[in-house]
Amino acid sequence: MPYTVWSRGRLIGESELAYARSLPGLRAGDFEPSPIGEKLMPIIVGVGPALKVLYGVAAEVRRDDERNGRTIPIGEFPPSVRATTEYADAMSLHDELESLSLELHDLQGALVKTDWISVRDMQRLVAEARAELAQECPEMVWEEDEREPWEPEPPRYQIMVGLEGFEERMERRARRRR
Repeated sequence: MPYTVWSRGRLIGESELAYARSLPGLRAGDFEPSPIGEKLMPIIVGVGPALKVLYGVAAEVRRDDERNGRTIPIGEFPPSVRATTEYADAMSLHDELESLSLELHDLQGALVKTDWISVRDMQRLVAEARAELAQECPEMVWEEDEREPWEPEPPRYQIMVGLEGFEERMERRARRRR
């Protein structure tokens, strides 16, 4: 029986969280949305693409500022970026995602405390990677691998979960390395 993800009493989807564990407190696996979850996937997976676009805008502004002798502290968006629709989109999607109040429940249905839950659209990520590779290496032909008839369709979505205390452990680990 899989772990389940809920939003305000609605089943969003499920996952076995069966990927190999790479860090203490980090779980990942294929994610299968429920019918309601499928309708919410644009919000659930939309923050990543919106941030990618925002970071592209911010990088261009930063390069422009550097060419003109201005420096913006790392980690801050300059006012010219905060005034863009890309910034507004990224911030509103983040707020929408937070408003879903995603919760992870274990095999018995009990709430599992988490620092965060993140779902990725793998079809979109693969398509973006292929487009970037084609742009960087136009002389190469990037064809999709053809699946064997007995191979299952790869999952569209993957989920990563930071269990409660994960962020704190990662911060302590980073401080020890300094």
